Amino acid sequence: MNNKQVCTRCIMDSNMPNIIFDGSGICSYCHTYDDIESQYPLEDNNEKKILDIVDEIREAGRGKKYDCTIGVSGGCDSSYLMYLAKKYGLRPLAVTLDNTWGTDKARNNIYNMIERLGIDLYTYTIDRDEMDDLCRSFLLASVPDADIPSDMAITKLYYMAMNEYDVNYFLCGHSFRTEGFAPVGWTYMDGKYVESVHEKFGDVPLKKFPNFDVDYMLQNVNKKRIRLLYYIDYNKEKAKQFLIDKFDWKWYGGHHFENDYTKFVKTYLLPKKFGIDKRIVEKAALVRAGQLSREEALRILSEPEVLDEKLISYVLYRLGFSKKYFDVILEMPIKSYRDYETYKTYFEENKEMFRGMAESGAVPWTFYYKYCQ
Repeated sequence: MNNKQVCTRCIMDSNMPNIIFDGSGICSYCHTYDDIESQYPLEDNNEKKILDIVDEIREAGRGKKYDCTIGVSGGCDSSYLMYLAKKYGLRPLAVTLDNTWGTDKARNNIYNMIERLGIDLYTYTIDRDEMDDLCRSFLLASVPDADIPSDMAITKLYYMAMNEYDVNYFLCGHSFRTEGFAPVGWTYMDGKYVESVHEKFGDVPLKKFPNFDVDYMLQNVNKKRIRLLYYIDYNKEKAKQFLIDKFDWKWYGGHHFENDYTKFVKTYLLPKKFGIDKRIVEKAALVRAGQLSREEALRILSEPEVLDEKLISYVLYRLGFSKKYFDVILEMPIKSYRDYETYKTYFEENKEMFRGMAESGAVPWTFYYKYCQ
């Protein structure tokens, strides 16, 4: 008999790490959402707020080739953000990380958008052997954070591009209203974590991999991340249709499915080994934002993700794992980031400093709430 408690507002349940329910049965993730919502409310004067931000970025970029950078993946959020940047008259440089697992649809979306919008592209390609070695390392580490090396690399790349072109503003396509935030027990990431897991399980020296360590973060506190989608009533389904109609953009089938390895981790590894279905995070966010009914979200989650057997076979072949050996990996005792070296204690001990960085825009508020508490 399953006695799990389900949030009365969203669909998060008592199986979620670190979840707390109040007297009304509303979960702590909803309260975090409300805290961020209170900082970025949807108000009539938000257009003026956006224009003020745009003016600040333009002024800082006067005389420079670009006034901001944008992280792009070929996904819906970053593609729509490119459109917004040009709509408001900014001169962005699109920045993308090729982790060698990207899909053709994602690449085509990027090239199509930058061509039609007249945006230059800055690309960094990770060494394939290094990337595969990191993938193997995290699988052998037996943690649910299997895909975080790419997240650390793309974060470092944003700053590399800003420093190369003397730009102090970075536009990020995250929307807390449509994407939510995964609990630390499901997704934890930092540069020391990547380093410690690779030191224990890796075989290929990391000579070109752009790991994002805390020293580099603190060296770039003058850089500001702007999450423009926080200021608008961003509806992902409407944004997708707009991109399809206006830019012949192509949908790739699911959240973060523009990357094959991410799709493998999300649809196969996490549910199979860890019992984690990340769709609950995304659907809960849409329920809170009023973009999906609670009943429909629960119905979607009642149906398992469709497995792509060809993708599973490709990933195992590329990483050099036989199906038999990967089954052994799936049966290894589950571990977490706590079993390896990380910056988590440092973030917690210096939470007031990071709160100030969040207030200044140097780090996202989601970082503060997730890593410093």
